[in-house]
Amino acid sequence: MSTTRPDAPRSLRAIEQPAEIERLLALWAAAFEEKSIPARARPRLRPAATGRKAGCTLWQAKVSGLEMNICLEEVSSERWRLDHGNQGALAMRDGVPVLLRQWYVKRAPADASLSAAEIAQVTEEAPFYVTPGVHRGAPSERRLYQLVADLSATPEVIRQQTADAIARQTAATEKFGFA
Repeated sequence: MSTTRPDAPRSLRAIEQPAEIERLLALWAAAFEEKSIPARARPRLRPAATGRKAGCTLWQAKVSGLEMNICLEEVSSERWRLDHGNQGALAMRDGVPVLLRQWYVKRAPADASLSAAEIAQVTEEAPFYVTPGVHRGAPSERRLYQLVADLSATPEVIRQQTADAIARQTAATEKFGFA
């Protein structure tokens, strides 16, 4: 008998190769290149740039108010580590790349991550942890993420999953945050 609940957060391995992050974000954005989609509903990507921290490369991604910035800290010339201080992450789920966004809302006086109990109040979808390849002293499974898109899916499915993520985030903000 398993002691793991089916809705318990699952740990996913972070994708931490800069070229792969570029490719996957471009794949996600390409799913929205249909002419019937209004410009305001299409993802906006900014090219990789140096982040606020030294040794950090930042990719900025936003769609319909949902930000999913991804930051990799350079560990060595060939090794990178996901910085959980930003909202977005790319990870592998069952051998398939997925785009994720942290569960947090703006709360006075500061931003706050949502707990699994709070997340359960706005969705039946189980959250994920994202584990970096190079660990620090702090626990790697401290932030919960939601699925934004399965990047192996069709453009229609990617768009629907992204819309669902926006709706979940809006519900969480309305319930636990302030605008």
